[in-house]
Amino acid sequence: MKETRYHNDKIYIPREVKEKMGLRNGDRITIEVTNHSEARIKVTERDEATKRLLESLKSPPSLGKIKGTLTRREIYEDTP
Repeated sequence: MKETRYHNDKIYIPREVKEKMGLRNGDRITIEVTNHSEARIKVTERDEATKRLLESLKSPPSLGKIKGTLTRREIYEDTP
């Protein structure tokens, strides 16, 4: 069992616990209080890479406007 401290309304989960649970940034957890001095942590939703990618594609960042055009020859031309 690993100890941690409560500080400024935050609970810090030790690295060893995070690794064993496979926790990553964005995962949702619940804390179920079992009695006055014990609680149980459960992962309720994993923040999967695919889900994050799909969310980012819904509102892609603006990359600006295209300046000028390239001809087909310029695109496929071998460079020295």
